[in-house]
Amino acid sequence: MNNFKILIAGFSGSGKTSLLQAARDLAPSDWEEFSDLDQLILKSRGKGFRDLASLIEAHGWEKFRLWERQELEGWLKEDGKGVLALGGGTLSPLVWELFRSSRKIKFCYLESDFETCWQRLTQEGEEKRPLVLRGKAELMKVYSERLLVFEQIPWKLRNSEGAELKQLAREFWQEITF
Repeated sequence: MNNFKILIAGFSGSGKTSLLQAARDLAPSDWEEFSDLDQLILKSRGKGFRDLASLIEAHGWEKFRLWERQELEGWLKEDGKGVLALGGGTLSPLVWELFRSSRKIKFCYLESDFETCWQRLTQEGEEKRPLVLRGKAELMKVYSERLLVFEQIPWKLRNSEGAELKQLAREFWQEITF
């Protein structure tokens, strides 16, 4: 398959970007495209903004979700094999329904419990992500809502506290069979 895509889904703080980087390091030679959806949005829509939080603050969540979907659809149309780390809220029920049956897209759910995600998102020195600004109780509610979609993804990797990224990346590539 010369146009096969893998989408890494999971909650904010689950480690999607870290897995993406580790998977890139162990990738077969014919896999060349590794991207983070939030960074694609910031690059294409965030001129003059220092980070995603300020972009969302200026334009609102509704506009951000529109851009997110547009960037995802554009990325999926590109030729070649690629891996994309989705934003924590990209995989809405609508997006899941649109893409889940595609034979050229494989979803990987990076599982992580809420407390681990919260610790990662709020650790000292971390840039505050947009959802963190809503507070822990609101974030836990969002986490529970998103689990309804994430748990429908059959391919799951568990990223618990202390998980070894290189091992997760090995498991990631073992799952890909053609």
